[in-house]
Amino acid sequence: MRSWAMGGSVFFLVPLAGGSAVAQEVDLTALVHETQKLSAQSGTMTMAWWIPEQFWTANFRQQSLPVAQVEEFLRVVRPYTIVAVCDGTVGPRGEISYHSQDVIRTNLQLIDARGKSYLPRTEDEFGGEIKNLLAMMKPILTGMLGPMGQNLHFFLFPATTAGRLPVADAAAMGHFQVRLGEREFAWRLPLDAVLPGQVCPDCHEPCKGSWNYCPWCGTKLA
Repeated sequence: MRSWAMGGSVFFLVPLAGGSAVAQEVDLTALVHETQKLSAQSGTMTMAWWIPEQFWTANFRQQSLPVAQVEEFLRVVRPYTIVAVCDGTVGPRGEISYHSQDVIRTNLQLIDARGKSYLPRTEDEFGGEIKNLLAMMKPILTGMLGPMGQNLHFFLFPATTAGRLPVADAAAMGHFQVRLGEREFAWRLPLDAVLPGQVCPDCHEPCKGSWNYCPWCGTKLA
């Protein structure tokens, strides 16, 4: 776990800073853009960030960590759908009063593509390894994002349904949403950042990996 913390101090800097290009199979800046949802409505400031497995994998590849070490880390995070949430109320002068993890938890749920609702796991429902990992992430985010990072809380939902289907797969067709009270944050899948791009066989224009048809000429893509 200590070696993961050393990697973490770097791999969180890359996507959130957004200042440098990364020569990886997954564009980390694009992936963070697709997985973070922001809301600033009705006097609130909320961010919901779904952190899929591809985020961890791409970061570790960039750090050239041994395959065995990467797999050990993924073993810890794979049982969970991880969502980080920061929620606050904006005051009359623009100051933000952030809500505690317990307050957010009481209003938070995840709904999968089949309409099944999940509540976040409590700390006594998951192991010490993932708890230690999330604890190590906290000071990293605080140092980078200030009050927002300090008030960004991690919530764990199941990674699979009762029928052993993925709750959220970044590379497969589907959708899911996170609800915080009356606010909804929805993700349509797959994410373009984790798929290779396509080229239209007819007009030869570049197309996103998730597109089924070319938007310029209407040709069906592979």
